[in-house]
Amino acid sequence: MTFSRMEAALEDAFVEWINTFDGKSNPIDTVVELSDGSVLSEVLIDIDAKWFKQLGNNESGSLTSKHKRNSNGSSNGNSNWVVRFNTIKKIHKLITRYFDEVLGQDPELLPSINLAGIAKDADLHELLLMCQLIIAIAVQSDNNRTYIDMIQSLSQKSQHALMLSIEEVMNHFNSDVDSMNPRNSQLSGTSGTTTSKSIQFDTSDMPYRYQIEFEKVLVEKRQFEASHNQLLAEYDELRLRFDDIMMEKEDLKNRLRDMDQAIAHASNTGKADHVMRTEIDHLKQDL
Repeated sequence: MTFSRMEAALEDAFVEWINTFDGKSNPIDTVVELSDGSVLSEVLIDIDAKWFKQLGNNESGSLTSKHKRNSNGSSNGNSNWVVRFNTIKKIHKLITRYFDEVLGQDPELLPSINLAGIAKDADLHELLLMCQLIIAIAVQSDNNRTYIDMIQSLSQKSQHALMLSIEEVMNHFNSDVDSMNPRNSQLSGTSGTTTSKSIQFDTSDMPYRYQIEFEKVLVEKRQFEASHNQLLAEYDELRLRFDDIMMEKEDLKNRLRDMDQAIAHASNTGKADHVMRTEIDHLKQDL
């Protein structure tokens, strides 16, 4: 599949998925219609209304109705692209914070997105990258079952494209992928390469719902393994300290036993030494 065909397939999949959301103001026919941020905001609010509540009063939402759009999705005039840029910037900031603060995933590992390209030129490539982040959030949110069911209601072609998209985002957080560059993705020009080659297990025969859950379990497994290894190292250190203390205690017991024998011998001979008794008292205190 050429790069343009791959991009077209992913665009069709995202259009179909976004149109399954009931809360959006209007359906879309192409991804470039998302460039003003209004529909993206509505989708994100549906995913997590509390976290994305700041997007509920975007100024750019009225731009679509006030300004007729041309074929590439941008307004006929350029006076409003700065407003769209501020909206897209806010959306992207909340998305990256969601990965970091809610999902516990480092947003620095994610691909960079040209936000100005989205706002000014309705850049399809950059919009698809943004959509990839949004669907990855959806399938990891508290209501992930709802969004997985929505994906499963789509055509098989769209399901497959979205599955690869989600796996690609998750693989950015996969520490087992060697030298993974955030821009080396199926949307950044690495043709002929899919994420299924960069994971250890073949999930192609699994039902779609379980493929998503499997990816999440793998990430959690690696986190637990890292915590387990750290606890083992701490245990070994404590064990060594304990052994050292026990050896010191045994040494003190031997010294005390020798001293008791010396005192007993001195008492039998009538030559008990006050200094010896003082030393024994010190040894007992150490024990």
